[in-house]
Amino acid sequence: MSILRVETYPSEILRKVAKPVDEVTPDLVRLIQDMIETMYKEEGVGLAAPQIGVSKRIIIASPQAKPGTEKVYLNPEITKKEGKTLGLEGCLSLPGIAAEVNRATKITFTALDLQGNKITVKAEDFFARIIQHEIDHLDGKLFIDHVAFSERKELLDSLKKNLMIG
Repeated sequence: MSILRVETYPSEILRKVAKPVDEVTPDLVRLIQDMIETMYKEEGVGLAAPQIGVSKRIIIASPQAKPGTEKVYLNPEITKKEGKTLGLEGCLSLPGIAAEVNRATKITFTALDLQGNKITVKAEDFFARIIQHEIDHLDGKLFIDHVAFSERKELLDSLKKNLMIG
């Protein structure tokens, strides 16, 4: 397995809609294993394929942040949202910044599992937040798109400073 390079803002791929996964192949499974390893190495709780430069609708979520507990979803699509809550979010593609973002507290979504089976999943609280954040990546959206313009400008100014220093 390999550690992959995480794309950082303003990489163009982070703003593109990812393409659906057509079939589960050995190469795709290897890519997903590398994504999982990369997510843990970067100390993330979620990762979407566009973040490692691949335009595929693949997300990984690990609310417990423990190897072996992660879930992989192909072509995920939210079918139901309930409630609303404000919570702090950061992103591996926007290092060193975070903001309070409104998200649904409960969601239901469909996806394909690694065997290509269609599944329906209910998620709430932190798990729901991760799924919504990662699906945004598949749609070319970032968490900074959910905050007021003035706050977004401040966050991006901080990000630029962080990237110049780091």
